[in-house]
Amino acid sequence: MVVNNNKSHKEKISGIGSLKEGLSSLKVAELQDIRKKLRIKNISSLKKAELIEYLAEGIPLFFSNLIRQFDERQLSIIKRILANNGVISSKNIEIEEMEYFQKTGFMFTDFRSDNPVIMIPIELLPTIQEIVQDETILTDVKRNTEWIKITRGLLYYYGTVPQNELVSLVEQYTPIHPDYLSFFDVIFNAMECYQEFYIDKYGYSYWEVLDPLAILEEQASRKNIGYYPFTKKQLLEAGDMNFVERPKGYTQLLSLFTQKYRMPKQEAILLIEDLIIHVKMGHQPAQLIQYIQIELTIESLEDMKNLMDAVVLLMNNTREWYLKGYTSVELSVREQKTIQQVHDKTGEVISFQTGKKIGRNDLCPCGSGQKFKKCCGG
Repeated sequence: MVVNNNKSHKEKISGIGSLKEGLSSLKVAELQDIRKKLRIKNISSLKKAELIEYLAEGIPLFFSNLIRQFDERQLSIIKRILANNGVISSKNIEIEEMEYFQKTGFMFTDFRSDNPVIMIPIELLPTIQEIVQDETILTDVKRNTEWIKITRGLLYYYGTVPQNELVSLVEQYTPIHPDYLSFFDVIFNAMECYQEFYIDKYGYSYWEVLDPLAILEEQASRKNIGYYPFTKKQLLEAGDMNFVERPKGYTQLLSLFTQKYRMPKQEAILLIEDLIIHVKMGHQPAQLIQYIQIELTIESLEDMKNLMDAVVLLMNNTREWYLKGYTSVELSVREQKTIQQVHDKTGEVISFQTGKKIGRNDLCPCGSGQKFKKCCGG
């Protein structure tokens, strides 16, 4: 038996001695999940005892290929388990990751004295120790981490990306060619482990996207603008699991919620993060205020005005999925510059979005809501 000396727990946590012991604790459906994960064919009809025997022999031959698809976070968890003789507390590990590890065939989850743990059978530790020290695997893991973070960053800012465009977008920041198959293996592995983005018939989407088609249709209506040109640093930051976007208006809202409405700071932060996602979804100010009123009581018109001012500031500076990663302020400035350039060259004013001539009594394309003659055309 193995003892975990983790200081945060008084009880001793015991690991498992053999791979068969770990597999025997699983249901047949869970064993089949392992078989599918490791792409082991022609054993789907076996009974549980036979399946365990087959997997116990086959898993050590396959798990090096799986570890080659890991990123730095997944590898660090394995190293922690190795350093602690085969078992660690999963206190700081997400439930999605726990579910994923159960499907690897060599990492097992359990509860010991109501404490969730992750274990690797003792018999496998020496082999896995050699694998995680292999320089070629460490190089792949570093590459995989960059692939995953850039993909997550792109989807966080663009919402949905068509399948045939993802590779070309990622390749603007880091090479994929000629490892296309490896790239997709890594992305699907990360998709299953972290569940922070998904794929359907419309393409790849950030996990909070509810209607990928609506995003693609809105983006397609803006033919004259491409995707916002993020830097690699911006995407790597947005690709971090703990990333929080803080546009202008964030600080004002946080102060308003915590000071005026006495909301606990962590609750206020979560509320603002929800508001940012609502903005990305294309929701309007009235919808955001309605959402806020679920949590807060607004007692006066002055309070409503102050709240609305902070919300609009946040909205104008949040990067939107419908706008291909731009903020409405950035597009407004760009629109006005384009209008001025066209006006200077032709004497006519052409909408940047529609490509049609703008009449003086038409709504201004900058989005102000005023007639063009009283706004940019004045």
